[in-house]
Amino acid sequence: MKKTLKKTLLVTALTLCANGANAQFSDLLKNAASKVQSAASNTNSSTLSAISSIISSKLIPNSSQIVGTWAYKEPAVMFTSSNALKSAASSVVSKNIETKLQGYLSKVGISEGKMTITFADDKSFYVSRSGKKVATGTYSLTDSDVTLTFKGRRTPCKVTPQLNNGTLVIVMDVTKLKTFFEGIGSNVSQLATVTSLLKTMDGMKVGIRMTKK
Repeated sequence: MKKTLKKTLLVTALTLCANGANAQFSDLLKNAASKVQSAASNTNSSTLSAISSIISSKLIPNSSQIVGTWAYKEPAVMFTSSNALKSAASSVVSKNIETKLQGYLSKVGISEGKMTITFADDKSFYVSRSGKKVATGTYSLTDSDVTLTFKGRRTPCKVTPQLNNGTLVIVMDVTKLKTFFEGIGSNVSQLATVTSLLKTMDGMKVGIRMTKK
């Protein structure tokens, strides 16, 4: 049973590797596959739960919980699938991708502690970078999503929030990354390659992880 599970996890990770069109991400995912194989040797239901990175309806914040100033910490990668085996493989892969993404984000001026997003009671928000306000807008909150409408931009950006232990994660479909980062005043040309690659990862959502100030 354990041998079969190990093989299944490894195949899942290697399948994800095959979807990458860029050598950097191909190597990244191949390295993740070996970690999946190692984790599988001790896999049980609690382990799967601990290492999964699945969006949960139970972690959607309400309107009062989202109010406040949130400081950027790091990139976030989450998955919509609830399949336990895929969750285990995807979680290992996502951590590696998050690390790689930070390299790209730092090039557009987004690094830990230097960017904040403030959500106000009146449904307005603003983004600051190094203490300077760089974007403003309004937001609306539903049962599962937050829609950000940036001032001066027609296209709103719908994101999925997750709140757990004082950490707010907002993730979105990869196709929305351009809208989001342009909205907060960042040059997204450096992210074009990584965005096209991440489109191949089924059920993946990408965004940022923040802590409350």
